[in-house]
Amino acid sequence: MGTREGKAEEIIKAAIKVFSEYGYDSAKMEYIAKEAGIGKGTIYEYFTSKEQLFERIITYSIEQFCRELKARIEEGETVEEKLVRCSGFYADFINSHLDFVQIAVKVNLFSKEMREFVTEAQSQIQVYYLELVRAAVRKGEFRRDLNEELAVFCIMGAIEQFCKQRVFCDTRPLEEIDHVSMVDLLLNGMR
Repeated sequence: MGTREGKAEEIIKAAIKVFSEYGYDSAKMEYIAKEAGIGKGTIYEYFTSKEQLFERIITYSIEQFCRELKARIEEGETVEEKLVRCSGFYADFINSHLDFVQIAVKVNLFSKEMREFVTEAQSQIQVYYLELVRAAVRKGEFRRDLNEELAVFCIMGAIEQFCKQRVFCDTRPLEEIDHVSMVDLLLNGMR
């Protein structure tokens, strides 16, 4: 990765490892530079501060999440396949970013711009699910009089809560998470 963007991405990936290992307060730019195989001064050519780098990690991770979620939605043929893929992806993403997610939740230093970015990303994710719901209505997989907004919130809430519970509290391996049963219950109800 000889490009400027490539070098920034290498620094971001190194910083994710360092923040995950040391936490926000104990992570030092020296540790990040060593992990990236560069000098400390090089980091400052790309990021003005530890806070800016941390926020860039958040935006990088959210952008990665959004791209991958959209890809999962586009991969499936039926609404059930799409939702099972989304649920599996969500659990894998949380699990692979577990340490960093816990740090991000604890650190309360986000700028106004960062809060706006997160809000916009959440809105974009809702749009992805809204498109999924509308496509399912068009294909006859969902009823025509469905409240699309409510359906989106139900889908997002079910996937998020199910995956968080399984990743944070369940001791079984990720491969044993039953995304199909959760999606079946979501789509077919409890009666």
